[in-house]
Amino acid sequence: MRPRRFAVLAGLVLGLAALLFAAAQALPPVARAQTSAASFTVESTSFESNYPRGMTFTIQATSTGGDVTRATLFYELRTGLRERQNADFDPESGAWVARPYAERGGLPPWVDFHYTWLLTDAAGNTYETEPVYGVYADNTRDWWVVDTEYITLYWFGAMPELGDAVAQAMETMAPVFEAGWGRLISYKPLAILFPDDQAWNEYIEGGNNPNAAGFTEPSEGYTIQRILSERSQASLDSLRDRCGGYWIGPQATTPQEYRLWSTVHTIVHETTHLYQSDFNLRGPMWWTEGQPNFFAALDGDLVTNADGRMRAYAAGGYVLDSLQGSGPSSGSSDAPDGCRALEYAAGESFISFVIQNYGGLETHARIVANSAGKTIQDNFAEVTGVPFQELENQWRAAMGFPAVQALPTATPFVFPTAPAFSIPTPRPSSSGG
Repeated sequence: MRPRRFAVLAGLVLGLAALLFAAAQALPPVARAQTSAASFTVESTSFESNYPRGMTFTIQATSTGGDVTRATLFYELRTGLRERQNADFDPESGAWVARPYAERGGLPPWVDFHYTWLLTDAAGNTYETEPVYGVYADNTRDWWVVDTEYITLYWFGAMPELGDAVAQAMETMAPVFEAGWGRLISYKPLAILFPDDQAWNEYIEGGNNPNAAGFTEPSEGYTIQRILSERSQASLDSLRDRCGGYWIGPQATTPQEYRLWSTVHTIVHETTHLYQSDFNLRGPMWWTEGQPNFFAALDGDLVTNADGRMRAYAAGGYVLDSLQGSGPSSGSSDAPDGCRALEYAAGESFISFVIQNYGGLETHARIVANSAGKTIQDNFAEVTGVPFQELENQWRAAMGFPAVQALPTATPFVFPTAPAFSIPTPRPSSSGG
């Protein structure tokens, strides 16, 4: 692995958070005339991270137009999503206090934002303060952090070498993403990784799905993943002989390498989900999950051998539903061959086949640009100039599957509206791919 230059603040995250907190506490009084009728004076403000149960923001202010009667906190995440929290007045301190996420939790550590206060006085005059940068810091443990041009990564508990591997992968992928999507994502993704224990549940009231490996929040711009436990060498050797070698990169010859590169693959995969949301891209699971695997495999260190899985599936005599309509569906459950993520492999293999044979990444960029108001099948057909059934059957022949017939056109598949909730990361089984 050749070295990459990136900013590493390993072991210094808590100090950084303390400096940010001190800076917020030390803001000098500011007087600004919002209207000809009144001027506001901000006497003090503060911000404190109370991870895992929220944050505390305070502000003390006066107005020449009368008492300040309302204070509303606004904070904007790196995606541009703007949240608000009404503050309560504390007569003892004379400050307005807002405590987002204090009761229910729900925000992972290290989400950063810019926040402002909107003040209203008794006469109805308003004033919004200048933006201040804040970080929802976890002050309970030491974290490593890597911040590059293409990603911000926080993790703890395992694999100090992960930062260099992620930085290299994201630098390698930047021109690939740009070629395949027509531009880079509109913000810098944030990845937060926990070890494979209950720590990742601590900020969610009631906990997350214990069987999930992670989840991604496109509207907030972050992905949260578990660093899975290290396999034994025997388990890794067994996996290599199953599922057509799916999930195994060519360099993953030891359990340590498998753990490292599987984690890096997951980060690139989940980053592609963020691209999908940024470009408002939808479709059946073979597309929405196969596409992230396709891009992750374009970094040579992260090859998943989807063609091997498909050829093994065909050789085993298993039936693969057509990619027309909603396509095959097994989700995180085992497929008939005893391996998971059938749609992931089928989609990755099909997308790779089309891109390789019909114009390269420029074709993918055209599919992205041509996606509005049509099914992904019609989109593929329009961009390549080949009916989708024919495209699928060309791929099926290459993988060893029998051809499929066209679906009836009287009941076309309509894609659902993109969900507002998070995208879960299926957790691989202990024995399957």
